[in-house]
Amino acid sequence: MRPWAKRVVLFGIDGAGTFFEQADTPNMDRIFRHGAVCRRVLTEIPTISAECWGSMLHGVDCQRHGLTNWLTGQRHFPGDSLFPSVFRVIREHRPEAVLASFCDWDNVNYGIIEENLGVHKVHARDCDLVQPAIEFIHTHDFTLMYFQFDSVDHEGHAHGYGSPEHLMAITRNDAYIGRIVESMEKCGLMEDTLILVEADHGGTPPDSLGQGAHGGDSDMEKYVCFFAAGGGVRHTELQDMLVRDTAPVMLYALGIPQPASWNSRVPAGLFPDHMKDLPRPEGLLPPVPAPCPKPEKGLFMKQMADLQPLMYLSFESMDSLPPHARQTGKLYLTEGIRGRGMRFDDGSLSLDFPLKGGSFSLTAWVRPDAAEGGVPLMSLHAPGCPSSVLDVTVTGEEHLMLTVRTSGNVSLSMDTWLPPQWKKTWMFLALSFDTQDDVAGLSLNFEPFLRQRTDGRQLFPECADFRLFLGMDGTEDPGRRLPGTMDDVCLYRGVLDQQDIARLKAYYTE
Repeated sequence: MRPWAKRVVLFGIDGAGTFFEQADTPNMDRIFRHGAVCRRVLTEIPTISAECWGSMLHGVDCQRHGLTNWLTGQRHFPGDSLFPSVFRVIREHRPEAVLASFCDWDNVNYGIIEENLGVHKVHARDCDLVQPAIEFIHTHDFTLMYFQFDSVDHEGHAHGYGSPEHLMAITRNDAYIGRIVESMEKCGLMEDTLILVEADHGGTPPDSLGQGAHGGDSDMEKYVCFFAAGGGVRHTELQDMLVRDTAPVMLYALGIPQPASWNSRVPAGLFPDHMKDLPRPEGLLPPVPAPCPKPEKGLFMKQMADLQPLMYLSFESMDSLPPHARQTGKLYLTEGIRGRGMRFDDGSLSLDFPLKGGSFSLTAWVRPDAAEGGVPLMSLHAPGCPSSVLDVTVTGEEHLMLTVRTSGNVSLSMDTWLPPQWKKTWMFLALSFDTQDDVAGLSLNFEPFLRQRTDGRQLFPECADFRLFLGMDGTEDPGRRLPGTMDDVCLYRGVLDQQDIARLKAYYTE
């Protein structure tokens, strides 16, 4: 396997999607004038940064590498994983190789690229990465240099993807790329270097609030552009490429075989000696089958009207949220139990609780990804009455726990075992508080309620205005967020009994 390049540079532009074509990019136009391009690279779904960067660097789909935004901030990627990053593969084949990663979003350096590989890692705002990178180029003959620029995605969230602000951020990133490539030209490195530019995902246009989002499977979210120049690549337009195919491209250019565990391949026609469209390998493990939920017919509120639903969150779109909903951080619409659900890795949602005392019930579908140290699912408390707080948490000991605190003391604590292999599986959760008979109930996956005596009238006084927090607890600590997805959250007036739970089970599963 002959090497086409001595070194590779990958510029990753977070959130740029296919919007390069709408932005002013004079430096990229010059660099890739005689190179290769793919204008519809299919990225990972959900279209979220960790899933997409993980696949780009590890050569497998996101179900195999298992990375999420939350997880990449909590632990390093295992150094003995079946799905090594391109950094680890290069290190194992060339122990002397100089490797570098310059990232705005530090989760890439911390949780996507393995530790203890001797990778030179720099974390700073993308505008502050340029000068350290130039200095590194002038002092090191590297094998792989990777960049993750984040400001484009910030502007997409703030103003909408494809907005003038978003496109201007792409132009600024183009200037960063131009300065770095110019320094390589001055050092005489371009003749045997492969230059790549690629986005991890796109995003949606401005919504009613003038903001954008990603995480779904719309064309604007799931397609990105890929550019390649130098390193033997042909002047061509590629037609069949996935974002995870980027890792094999880097290895192929360096003359290093890809791991047998990867389910990715070099796109046909990119290199002169790789013209045939070979099938994409299956890798070591079969892909995780996607859930096949029963189709949603939009009849929940009608069929369950006698249960007195006061608030129903189906999460089918950001515009469907109640006007009093308050978002913190980033929220993503992704695959739900049926239709779309809300992903809470980087954000949370709080809403007015439309109930002035009295009995109530709350149901929700929850899909946690992990529970190291305890994962908050939801919290209910009165901002003007901080002495009463209700928390629902998944613990690291594989329990689902309901805790109610009054004046700082625990007055109610209920927990139940979680089902086997509960991580990354949907669970149906139901809570009830009967303030007349002073009984609290907890249900999981439509099983009969666990019941416990409690003083409901003291916990939920009629004079209090309560607020419901989803994806975090009532402290609003950004470090205490749910790494997972919720769907079909519903608040009811009154207590759900076993017959009601059986009706809900039939609605969802029969």
